[in-house]
This record gives sequence, C-alpha cells and structure tokens, in this order.
Amino acid sequence: MFARNWINTDFPQAKVSATVQEVLSTMRKYRVDYCIVTDEENKFEGLVYKNSLANLQLDSTIGDYVIFPDFYVFEDSYIEEAALTFRESQEACLAVVDSNLVVKGVITLTEILEAFVAITAMDEPGSRILLKLEDKPGQLKRVFDVLAQNKMNVLAVNTVKEDNYRRVSIKVDVLDPEEVAKVLEIYDIKYDKIAKEEGF
Repeated sequence: MFARNWINTDFPQAKVSATVQEVLSTMRKYRVDYCIVTDEENKFEGLVYKNSLANLQLDSTIGDYVIFPDFYVFEDSYIEEAALTFRESQEACLAVVDSNLVVKGVITLTEILEAFVAITAMDEPGSRILLKLEDKPGQLKRVFDVLAQNKMNVLAVNTVKEDNYRRVSIKVDVLDPEEVAKVLEIYDIKYDKIAKEEGF
C-alpha cells in the first residue's frame, strides 16, 4: 500500500515567511512542538521546533530556524517503507511530499498504527490462524490451496522470519475457529492457534 493512502492532511504547517508568534500559535492549536514549513508554492522547506524559537522576538520570521530533515517520505513510497523510516528517524512526524517536493501531508505514529490494523485485517470479523512453516517455496501455497478449496477467503497474511522457519499469521473470513481447525486437521496442516476476531 502506498503512503498516500494513509497521510494525515490536518497538520501544523506554516510558510517560511511566518512569524514566531504565528508558528507558536499553530503549535498550540495542534498541541505539538514542531511545525512543517513550506515556501509560497507549498514546497517542503523543512521543520521548525518550539525550542529553537524560545528566545526570539514574536514578530521575527522563522526562515533562519527551519531545519531540513534527513528523513521524509514520498507519497508513492510503500507504507511499510514509511514505517521503517519513521522508526529510524525517531521524529514526531514525517512530511509526505510528491515528486516536486510539494507537501501532501504527514505521517505520525497514529497513521502507522492505522495502516498496521488495516494490513492485518484487525478491523474485519473472521478467524486468525497462526502457523509455523518451513521457509521454502510451496509451504504457504499449500495452506492457501486448502483454504480456497474450502471456500475460506484470505483477508490478510503476514510472515516473520525465524531461523529456517516462518511464523505466519493468516486472517480468513470464517467466524467459527472450530470450522477452520477441522479443515486444517483433515489436511494435516499443523497450527499453533486459531482465534476468532470480532473486528470493529
């Protein structure tokens, strides 16, 4: 999924010509200590932080105190890439820009968590299957084939590497975990856990 599907378009922003008073007012409105700064064409100039404005006159402009960050995200980046960048940057937010560096919005921890919920289908009712499969071609396909043959639709799948195995989480649209368990047992597919999830 693309980062543009998750951006927050309601965020603290100011023009590079803004005054300290204007920027501090914007920060108070959003209850944050940073502000995204753009030029007159809405191109990304960087961020300004509250602590860098502390001793300035309120009518001073913020231009000299804007910092261009090492990290930002393009709108056509994957949300997973944005999450990795967010973790590495340890910033409160990441600016999201288009190919011309025009600011489209921001990504914060809230958007990362919302994407995680959607990617794992936590918001949809069904059953989650946890398995441990050998990390080699065909293992996951066999499970998918069994689910498809039994008219169980896969809502989400995620895997995590563990030695020569993969920890696998599969969410299906079946509300009865026992029904899923019976099918897997018939085909001798071992699982760690199957649990019903109500969604929301």
